[in-house]
Amino acid sequence: MQPNSFVPRAHFPAYLGRNQGTEFFFTQPYVDLTQTSIPKTISLNRPLQEVLLNWRGRVVIAGANYTTVAAEAPQTIIDRIILRGTWKGTALTLRDISGATAFAWGRIFGPRGSTVIINNTRQADLSIPNQTLGASFGNTGTYDLDIWYHLWMPPMVVPATRSFNWLPFCLQPRDWNDTLQLQLNMGQGATTAAGVGGTSFGVPAGGTTSTLTAFGLGTGAPQVDIYTIYNLAGPLRDKFQSAVVVHNEQRITQGVAAVASNVRLSVLAKQKTTGVVVKSGIIQASAAGVEVFATLNDTVLNRTQITVDNRPIRPSIDNRTEKEFAGSMSGTVVPGGYFLFSFIDSQTPRTSYRADLENVVAPGSQYELTSDIVTANAGNRLTVVQEMIFADKVDPAWKGTR
Repeated sequence: MQPNSFVPRAHFPAYLGRNQGTEFFFTQPYVDLTQTSIPKTISLNRPLQEVLLNWRGRVVIAGANYTTVAAEAPQTIIDRIILRGTWKGTALTLRDISGATAFAWGRIFGPRGSTVIINNTRQADLSIPNQTLGASFGNTGTYDLDIWYHLWMPPMVVPATRSFNWLPFCLQPRDWNDTLQLQLNMGQGATTAAGVGGTSFGVPAGGTTSTLTAFGLGTGAPQVDIYTIYNLAGPLRDKFQSAVVVHNEQRITQGVAAVASNVRLSVLAKQKTTGVVVKSGIIQASAAGVEVFATLNDTVLNRTQITVDNRPIRPSIDNRTEKEFAGSMSGTVVPGGYFLFSFIDSQTPRTSYRADLENVVAPGSQYELTSDIVTANAGNRLTVVQEMIFADKVDPAWKGTR
């Protein structure tokens, strides 16, 4: 590890460091449709590299199969993950993202994503098509589920360069002052005999019941175990400028149902942008505030581009080709329904798009995500995550700009 990941290694003595591995933090019982703030702040007595969540429980489906299993079930059982705190005196939400997108994040950027284990069998990593089948989950039967969600604090780069690039983005104790708070919005897994509920898993048939209990048992409740993973930086611990990576997932509902050209999907924040992830598909009818995709596909959008004043930053005329390129650069298969623009396929965050600089995106300019809508459907739905970096004005890695 080096004091600053953007300075040539030869300028510093060789220090050794490592992550500490998983450290148990808290267990939260799962209850349908609850919004739970974990009742203690996340410890930051060392630089925090990752928060790891494990949803563990039993789902018994009886009476009838689900008519349709949600595209990203069963990991949709956590509806939303929110991580917020006060960073150097400023309130900041680091993560506001669906459980399904958080689950997919590692696979989008690497060969291995998060993990779901059903009845002691690890399911295949997300691919194309991206859809859970009833044979795996959703038919009548008993399912013991282990679902793992990785929340990395740094931006994703290939494993070979992570130790060198991740350190400045680990959360430093001095920056947060015991304010880092995790909130989990739980989904809806239980279903009544009338087939009402179960929204997180899909569309139950009339007569379908789903019951959630403790893992391996017919009683009790599922639970979410929370683990923290710290970086042991040794002598470097207080010798680097820290930065923060932010993921906020927006739902896009307007203007996407009909075929149209050059539709503005989102106004992007004028910050250092490492990349943008777009998810597209057909939405399932929502209930009780829970919204999941019935299907995910790559046929809703084409010619998706990031633009400044209608000028493409990196011209793209075919999403299929751009997606294939993004996957090859990260050594992965970008899952069906996900589309990636990455500015750090160079494997260093220093190549982020500098939308924070006035000579790159001028005051008053429009910094946007646009696309053609090529398939009409009233159920079309998108979500957009802009991955951004916030850093100190005095950080020399970013040339004195915020």
